[in-house]
Amino acid sequence: MSAIFVSDVHLKDSTSVKAQLMIRFLQEVASGFEAIYILGDFFDVWPGTTQYQIQTFRPFLETFRTLVKDGHRLRYLEGNHDFRLGHYFSNDLGIEVFTEEIIETLGGRKVYMAHGDLGNPAEKGYRALRYLLRRDLLHQVISRVPAPWLFKAGECVSRMSRGFQKKVPPDREKIRQIYRATAEEVFEKGYDVVIMGHTHIPDHYTKVVGGRTCHYYNTGDWLHSFTYLEFDGAEFYTRTHPVKDL
Repeated sequence: MSAIFVSDVHLKDSTSVKAQLMIRFLQEVASGFEAIYILGDFFDVWPGTTQYQIQTFRPFLETFRTLVKDGHRLRYLEGNHDFRLGHYFSNDLGIEVFTEEIIETLGGRKVYMAHGDLGNPAEKGYRALRYLLRRDLLHQVISRVPAPWLFKAGECVSRMSRGFQKKVPPDREKIRQIYRATAEEVFEKGYDVVIMGHTHIPDHYTKVVGGRTCHYYNTGDWLHSFTYLEFDGAEFYTRTHPVKDL
């Protein structure tokens, strides 16, 4: 089975140049694969499915629907920016939705996929926040807030986060080593391939564990690197989209 993996697109709308590029990518590139895996943060703000979200991103949702109808297996792993996708994605669009991880066997290899927001064990504060943001009680409360207001609030938080990262750039090599160590722990559990996103740092790391050559891939992002992963039925390949600096 051929497959394509993409994460961290961080779409903010359906009309920008980047949005149109991604729609074409889904229609012209992703459609060439039997399985399509979205590994989180495809949307920059999706704190639960509402009619406002559906209307705002309808071109993408209809593209997903068409891919599923055409026989593609579309699997969506929620990220830290897009979660609580709900029955609309699974029942209406026909997408298989996962909240924590995806486990597959591809080309005879056991593959573990996660968004990656839990890949750094030192981020205990984030883990507590993640738990809170996914609780039903919280969403019962915020459901009283008009959906456009909630969306704008999410955009504001996202901008603040990126602004902070520009002022205090992350240590990319340190992050890369942390996630490789996390992948090594997963290798020890018997997995041959680990795929994550979240860091926005494309990576490929190999290690021999118990006689097995294990591989860790990070899909990168569509903010800076425009990278994604392909599987041709035998091997994985990191690809870079030719369009940069949108």
